[in-house]
Formats: sequence, structure tokens, C-alpha cells
Amino acid sequence: MTTLALDIGATLALDIGATKIAVALMSPEHAVLERHQIPSNVSTDIWVDLAPLLKQFKPTRIGIASAGPIDIQNGTISPVNIPQWRTFPIVALLYEIFGHIPIALLGDCTAVALAENKLGAGIGSKNMLGVVVSTGIGGGLVLGGKAFHGETGNAALFGHHSIGFSYGNLPAVKCDCGRTGCLETFARGPKMVEYAKLKGWNEGNDFIALANSARHNDSVALDAIDVGTHALAVGITNVLNITDIHKVVIGGGVSFAGDVFWRPFLKHFEIEKSYAGFLNHVEVLPAKLREDAGLVGASLFAAETDQIDSGNV
Repeated sequence: MTTLALDIGATLALDIGATKIAVALMSPEHAVLERHQIPSNVSTDIWVDLAPLLKQFKPTRIGIASAGPIDIQNGTISPVNIPQWRTFPIVALLYEIFGHIPIALLGDCTAVALAENKLGAGIGSKNMLGVVVSTGIGGGLVLGGKAFHGETGNAALFGHHSIGFSYGNLPAVKCDCGRTGCLETFARGPKMVEYAKLKGWNEGNDFIALANSARHNDSVALDAIDVGTHALAVGITNVLNITDIHKVVIGGGVSFAGDVFWRPFLKHFEIEKSYAGFLNHVEVLPAKLREDAGLVGASLFAAETDQIDSGNV
């Protein structure tokens, strides 16, 4: 790839997740112009591979959407599922490469929620919860038409709420974050696969294979997805009980599986939310922006932050 000089208003976006880091050149309209990615679930030094890729761009601003927890005040990230990055100084390292251009950091699921609210399934919604179901479970909030970050940037990190759920007679599972019984230990793709394997399923090693078995009426695959989607319904209902939000947009690779995911989830969600007494009309929609949502959200937030810093809004 040749070095790319950008017009004013273009953005370099990073989407840092548990299995990959996507890097994209974004247009002023937040469309992906050029996209690259490297794996993040590796034992080698991720930055050694990432830095040379980044150096081939000449951005006017940068947006970073990262798995959490993050620290927006100090510009560091500590993604639970990337153990080699603890208090990783991503913003400082980017300044070393690009100089002091505007850099905006937000949670990856907050980025997805913002993107879906402005350009995707949630257009026109004043308040909404964005949910990502993939290698991990994450959430992001839009309140009053703006992304809500909390004080450190980790609002709606509900994948690590302990939900008191169980796999039948199996013992409680300790999460990678250190807690026991987190939503992620039940509802993320790899955990549904793990549960199916414990029950004797051996048709593959990832959620794509598990979903395919479920489509062919494999009883163990269907049960594993039923357990995971039930846990997800519990977790989302807990968030709505606190926020009183009535629109939810769900994305992430697991949600792309279609009816084998959506049918059991919606069945469980209807039951779980009914206990609240005020969640009678919650609209749940599939995300539209799919795998680029984090990049789009990072670009949107970077442009928004740049405008505020420049005094243009």
C-alpha cells in the first residue's frame, strides 16, 4: 500500500476487538475508502505489526474504537480479551507517529451504537442501546441523541455484569475479567461453542459451524444457542430496567447467524422484559452496518470531537 495523503475532513479509524484490529481510511461522509486488519488474538507483539500499517497513512484526525475497559482521560486501553495490552498507551503511541493531531478514543460498542444511531438501524432514535454479540458481549448507549461514555469511557459495559445464570448442573464459570457468572461466560460465541462441546457436539470449532449445525436441527447446537440467547435476554433486560430505553439494535458476528439466533433470543426477551411492567413496547432491530459499524462510529466521534475542539459546534 502506498502512503495516503488525506483531504481535510478525512479520518483514520481503528476498531480494536478481541480477535482483530481493523484500520480504515474514512471519507468525510464516514464511508470506508480503504480497509485493512490484523489479528489481535496472538501471542506476538501486536504493536510491531500495527505500527507499520498505520505509518502508511497521513490522517488529519484519528478515531479509536476499542474493546474495554478504556481510560479516555489517560488515553489508555486494557481490553479484557487482549491480555498483552494492559493500560496500553494507544493515544501516546499514535502521537509519536502522527504528531499532535486530534485523536478521539471511545468504547467499541459505544462506537457501534453511535454509528447505528446516526447512519444505521437506529436513525431517528433519541435514546437507544446498541449491543454487540461476537467474541465478546458489549453495549453502548445513545442518550438524547449523543453517545454516552460515562466518566472513564466504559458506560454500558454490560458483558461483565454477573447475571446469576447457570448451565444446568455445571459449576459457575469464571470470566476472563476475574468475576464469576458474567454474561460473557454464557452468551458470547466461543462460550456457546464451548458449552456445545461439553455436551458432545464435535462438528467444528467456531460459532459459524455451531449455527450451521443448528440450522440442520442438531439438538445440542440448538440447546447451546438457546442457553446463550436466554442469558443475553436476561442481560439486556437488566440494562433496560436501569435505563428505561425502548429501542435496542443488536449487531456483531453472532447476530448475523439469522433465525437460529434471533428466534430463541426474541422468545426469551419477550418473557424476560415482561417482568419489568414498563417494557411493553421495546423495539429490537438487527444492526445494518455490520462489520464496519465500529469504524464508522470511530469516524463519527472523531469528527464530532474535532469540531468541538475547534469551536465549530
